[in-house]
Amino acid sequence: MKRFTGIFNREISNIHHAAFWLAGFGVLADILGLFRDRLLAGVFGASRALDIYYAAFRVPDIIYTFMLLFTASTAIIPFLLDRSAEKRNEFLGALTAWFLFVIVLLDVIAFFAMPKIMLLSLPGFSEKDLTEAITLSRILLLSPLFLGVSNIFSSITQYLNRFIVYGLSGVFYNLGIILGVGVFYPVWGMTGLVLGVVFGAFLHMAVQMPFLGGVSLYLNWQKIWSRDILQLALLSLPRTLGLQISQIIFTILTGVASVLASGSIAIINLASNLQGIPITIIGLSYGVAAFPSLASFSIKKAKDSFTEHFQAAFRHILFWALPFSVFLLVLRAQIVRVILGSGAFTWSDTRLTAASLFILSISVVFQSLFYLLVRAFYADDESWRPLIINIISGFFCLVAAFWFLEALAHDGFVALSIKKVLDLSDINDIRVLAIPFGMFFGSLVNFILLSFSFRIIFGWFPAKGSLKNILEILAASFVGGAMAFFGLKIFAVIFNLHTFFGIFMQGFLAGIFGILADVGILWILKNRELAEIFASVRSTTKEPKEAARQVAAPEPEKLP
Repeated sequence: MKRFTGIFNREISNIHHAAFWLAGFGVLADILGLFRDRLLAGVFGASRALDIYYAAFRVPDIIYTFMLLFTASTAIIPFLLDRSAEKRNEFLGALTAWFLFVIVLLDVIAFFAMPKIMLLSLPGFSEKDLTEAITLSRILLLSPLFLGVSNIFSSITQYLNRFIVYGLSGVFYNLGIILGVGVFYPVWGMTGLVLGVVFGAFLHMAVQMPFLGGVSLYLNWQKIWSRDILQLALLSLPRTLGLQISQIIFTILTGVASVLASGSIAIINLASNLQGIPITIIGLSYGVAAFPSLASFSIKKAKDSFTEHFQAAFRHILFWALPFSVFLLVLRAQIVRVILGSGAFTWSDTRLTAASLFILSISVVFQSLFYLLVRAFYADDESWRPLIINIISGFFCLVAAFWFLEALAHDGFVALSIKKVLDLSDINDIRVLAIPFGMFFGSLVNFILLSFSFRIIFGWFPAKGSLKNILEILAASFVGGAMAFFGLKIFAVIFNLHTFFGIFMQGFLAGIFGILADVGILWILKNRELAEIFASVRSTTKEPKEAARQVAAPEPEKLP
């Protein structure tokens, strides 16, 4: 038993090892997430019932992002790095007390204000739809409480470099939701569905509790007015406001989708979930793994180490994200049909979801790099610029979405061109695609502005010194995508595409063709990232040598 728990207590200081562990658990969590979405799509299809389910998350999600004012690990970790054990425990105790006080207050306010909020934010819902959405959203108010406490725990596990248990929390979160769909829903209906979400949030918190060894966590009401808490709130404020803006924008887009055909909200959420898999696996994993070191190097004014660490993470995110983006573009129809095409999920639902995924997949690279860029800003105590950039990009997102909404409402040049490119000529209403178009343009503007701001702050563009690597990865991704497309044509003749097995094998084997071609080109070009990954995989079971620690998360006990 000690050996088993020792695995989760293991400290991982090498960035590639940490990213691999996080990515591995991210893959497992996303596999469960795909199974969750398949269950939801099979039971409900792209229907008003699933619209109501997703709409019920809007208010709890806004509260959750607001509570990052006190629970964001990107802000908490720097406060843990340069403190004694006693001061660290006092800070965490006061922080937890503050969080519990504010979250309970916000939940109570939201509970009673929910009818008015829903009425304003979902103009396309009927009175019956609103009533059900209000009930579900009130239950989901428990989720920010559990997830907020879990975020504080996550800050501690990251501080301790215990990335394994941190990654495991997402797995348990999806297990809870799956229980809600498969077990609670048949008994309690839609109420059981959201109870599964709440249970998943509780598991997300509970799984980390046994692995906070060395850190005492207790409510410290005497220190809630300390200077540290004020500094944390001020540091987190810009990022929290930025995330709030993102949530508000998505709430507006959800409101827009509510006046479109039934199932539009579900289509957008399902496509976003599929697009989010590579972003979570790649961008979030490397961003989380890199941040403790970036923060430490920034505190020590070690600019060379900061640059080296950032560039390594940047190149490896590109290495994974570019091929993923291409494969999503090429294999989108097969992915949607295999994962979601069951039960009540119709062929029309499948095609509109695949079209939405096509648009969103183009921004996979931008959004993956976003996690690293923002963490680099925060490591250097630059938090207001990302907020301003988020406001600007959010504005572009809404403008683009409303422009496409109008353009797609009539069979003009834009609508006919999009229908032809995405093979949707026989579907009359494709206005739902206005929302992913808006999200794509918003993410593009966000990435461009972040890159130029990075140049202003650090004196060099994020891609500095990586042009050769980028060209190699682009070339390999293009060849891999072409081979995957060629494979689709070949296997369409071999397999029966009217069966699940046939569609799965067509997409799977075409994807294998593409991956082999991608890796082959990188191997021929002697790509640096490929060599580093092979070397890191070979050494994952070994303790990193001192040379590997030069770009790794520092040991906490070595800091002041």
